[in-house]
Parts: sequence; C-alpha cells; structure tokens
Amino acid sequence: MENFFSILFSLSLFYVAITFRVKAYVSVLRFQGILLALLLILPFIFKFSIYAIILPLTIVLIKVILIPNYINKIILDLDIKRKIDPTIQQLTFLIIVIASVIIIFLLTSIISNNIELNVIPFASGFSAIVVGIYLIIFRKKLIIHVCGFLILENGIFLISTAIASELPMMIELGILLDVFVVVFLMGIALNRISDTFEGFEVSHLRRLKD
Repeated sequence: MENFFSILFSLSLFYVAITFRVKAYVSVLRFQGILLALLLILPFIFKFSIYAIILPLTIVLIKVILIPNYINKIILDLDIKRKIDPTIQQLTFLIIVIASVIIIFLLTSIISNNIELNVIPFASGFSAIVVGIYLIIFRKKLIIHVCGFLILENGIFLISTAIASELPMMIELGILLDVFVVVFLMGIALNRISDTFEGFEVSHLRRLKD
C-alpha cells in the first residue's frame, strides 16, 4: 500500500505539470496531504500508537484543510487570475518533469543496492522536491511559487517516511508549523504586493529598486 500511495503521489506531479488552473494546484495539495496522512497511518495498523492518531490528524488539519483553504481565500480576496501564463509550453514542461522523474527513480534504484531505503516512496518524494523547484523557476505567479514550495515540502515529508518508519512527533509537528508560518507570511506578502501592483507575477518584481 505504501508503494501504491507513493505512485499516486508521483502521478499528481504530472498533473501540476500540465494544468493551467490555479485552483488545480490547491486540489493537488489537498490530495497529497491525504496521501501523506494515509502513509503515516499504515505503520500503526497492527500496532496502536499515539502517533497513529495525532500525526495523521495534524496532517489532515494543516495540509488538507487549513493551508488549502487559506490559499483559496488569498485567490478570492486578491482576485488572482484563475489561469496561469506559463513561461514554457506545457508539453515541454511535462517532458522535463517525466524525464526528471525517470532519472530520479533509476538513480534511487541504483542507490538502494548499497543503502537500505524504500525506493518508490523515496524517489516519489525526491521527484516532488524537483518538481516544486521547477514550479518556482518556470511559473510567474507568486501564488504558484507558494504551491511549489508546499509540494517541495510534501516531498521532504514523503522522503522522511521512506528513510525511517517512525520519526519523533515533535520533529514532524515542527515541520508542519514551519510550513504553516511560511504560507501565512506569503499571504501577507501577496496582500502587500497587491497594494502596489495590479498583478501577481514575478516579472513585476523586476521593477523594484534597491
């Protein structure tokens, strides 16, 4: 089941590579949050632990409910355009993402011969990190940069499940809190930018002077 959920996680990365809709990125964040919560539950199916309740519920609360709803609120309040204007063609971006994911899976398979790790979850998580970076590089809207950062962080979270079946709860909660604070601050930044610029693309920031 862990591999199945990880594969679904990887497929969501292909979706963000081809979609034009801003809210589709938010839907992907919800979907990935649900998958991460399910992955955290799996190790405790036959062995009850407080982690089996607190961590998945925290994931659902923050990654599935609070953060996506907050991003949607920003989109509505600031009247951000519903569709993105990509800097490269969607097909080209999809090819780059597919090629990157294939390379990552091949390299992870080779590394697993010398290091004990779960290949599919680890490769899926690392792929999310790379795709998150791509979104920040190849997309102009600042709100998509926020989504890219969150996808990147989801990848880090997935890698942690592949390296160790159980991490200290405070570390996991600390990561979630850090993400929530970053998104909250980005919302404030977008609101401040909206007072100066009519759009929300990084190209506007080139007009800023020291």
